[in-house]
Amino acid sequence: MAQDRHFILGAAGHVDHGKTALITALTGTHTDRLKEERERGISIELGFAEFELSDGLKLGVVDMPGHEKFVKQMVSGAGGVDLAFLVVAADEGVMPQTVEHLEILDSLAVASGVVVMTKTDLVDEDILAVATEEALELVEGTFLEGKPVVPVSAHTGAGLDDLKAALEGEALALPQRKEEGFFRMPVDRIFTLPGAGVVVTGTCWSGSVKPGDKLVVQPTGDKIRVREVQVHGVKADQGASGQRLALALHGVKKDEMERGFQIVEAKAVEPTRRLDIRVNVMSHYKGIIKNRQRVHVHHAGREVLGRIVLLDEHELGGDGGPRKGLAQMHLESDLIAVRDDRLVLRFYSPVVSIAGGVVLDANPVPHKRFDEKVSEILLIMEEGDTGDLFRQNLKDAGLKGLPVAEAMGHQDDPEAMVVGKRIYLRELLAELGQKIVTMVSEYGTRFPLRLGIPKEEARRKMKFKSGAAEWNAICRALGQEDSWQVLDDRIVLSEAGPPLNTAMEVAVQKVIGELLAFALDWPGLDNWAEESPTFREAASQPELKEFKTPEVSRYLVDHKYAVAINNDYLVSHQAFEELLQKLRAHFSAEGELAFAVFREISGLTRKLGIPMLEYLDQMDYTVRQGDTRRAGTALEEK
Repeated sequence: MAQDRHFILGAAGHVDHGKTALITALTGTHTDRLKEERERGISIELGFAEFELSDGLKLGVVDMPGHEKFVKQMVSGAGGVDLAFLVVAADEGVMPQTVEHLEILDSLAVASGVVVMTKTDLVDEDILAVATEEALELVEGTFLEGKPVVPVSAHTGAGLDDLKAALEGEALALPQRKEEGFFRMPVDRIFTLPGAGVVVTGTCWSGSVKPGDKLVVQPTGDKIRVREVQVHGVKADQGASGQRLALALHGVKKDEMERGFQIVEAKAVEPTRRLDIRVNVMSHYKGIIKNRQRVHVHHAGREVLGRIVLLDEHELGGDGGPRKGLAQMHLESDLIAVRDDRLVLRFYSPVVSIAGGVVLDANPVPHKRFDEKVSEILLIMEEGDTGDLFRQNLKDAGLKGLPVAEAMGHQDDPEAMVVGKRIYLRELLAELGQKIVTMVSEYGTRFPLRLGIPKEEARRKMKFKSGAAEWNAICRALGQEDSWQVLDDRIVLSEAGPPLNTAMEVAVQKVIGELLAFALDWPGLDNWAEESPTFREAASQPELKEFKTPEVSRYLVDHKYAVAINNDYLVSHQAFEELLQKLRAHFSAEGELAFAVFREISGLTRKLGIPMLEYLDQMDYTVRQGDTRRAGTALEEK
């Protein structure tokens, strides 16, 4: 059995030209599901059906409303369509919505299709020939030029087999939709079902989805989990690109969803309020599109308002004016778009379709009009190699990097490296990493007792112009790849710090012994420096010139030999842990600790006892309540 191939077929045309009747005849499914639709005899909402042409070739059919009042719904259905049939009733011929629907489908880059002449049972051959000639003239220069023209009657069944054969031929000529890329499904229906909760339907534009997948609703950012997947109404283990899907969702309520929201993979695409686009004025529109004109923007079933800023033309359309141009859309609400997405622009009032658009950049910076550099870049994005442009922009940015939003879809370029919210040239960061290695090594030679160089000092030395947040992100990222790492607020070669020479190692071991001997009874840094034989000996040895009290005390704290109670009070870790054990024993028997009892437990005078208690309070080993203390959460044994 051949592998299943799924495509979406759109049915478009003027109201009452027989789309719904034709779909019913083809599929056995009546797509007018609303009571009002059946009473009025016209489609108002999108209708969906499915039929199989040959072994494994399945078409999901989207019935698009034909009445001028419901063009919004028609545009919603046209997104994600692979091929379409344009319905023209033989007894009426081409009508206004026939023209508008064709131009919308053409603007949305529908790949292929068929022209269907319906209601042939109502006319003779001469009238059919005239209507067919009119339809052929209409499709000249569009995606339907040269495509089959099939006369049918949904009432008698005449021509249905020919239509199926024509659709099969066009569908088989289409490339198989790929399942690569991130999952993306614009929502066109939302409802609830007992036992399933919120269910959304839509056409999968890219990627695939399985039950249990964790996804995101955009533009709200709500995190969801897929409970169940149905493909064309049948429960499935997976749904993929080109299929009509229904997803049962956990983590969202029905009233939190809207048509045009998208179900996507997390971090795959972010909401935007600016789009750089190529504008193509529709041939039927004879008016003028002015700069900063307010328009309706239709994209993936979502409609938002926005203003169009013309970048390379003063105005578009009119009598003999340019009908193509570059523009930036400034949107009033969020859209979820990526490069090469198609959209339709409709005039603000009266609401009529005026142009199609192709997204060139979904997250651009604001542009000035008639800027040759901007136009050059957008033309490259439209026709050229955006990878070359992206890499050149990265080189020009240097260590400032670029916002990820300006990556033009090349975040995964092997020459680039994403760090936090910015992207940098990987080669440049590798050079920076080597410079940091050298800097930290030299710093360790100058200050052998220091664990490493402070990150902020390193940023100044590297002349890194961006902010501390960007520098911290780069340090964390590069430290995982090079022979250094970030430790708290410092950059170090290793957690042990620089290697000490023999004389320095001996001196350090001596002062550790002296520290242990002090226990909790600390003499003060100055007194220690004056009375310590180790410091006196070091003063006369060149290899110990860095063996000074501030450097030594920092070393002892950094390497966990000492606890800094305050700037002038050190105690060994051993002595401090013994004090904590005594406090634990006290609080296991008594609920409170008075200062007098603390003096007995610690053996400290008031001069050292008060700063010690303040440190214990600060670190939550004890909690002060008036003149007494109780046990803090940090005192609990780990």
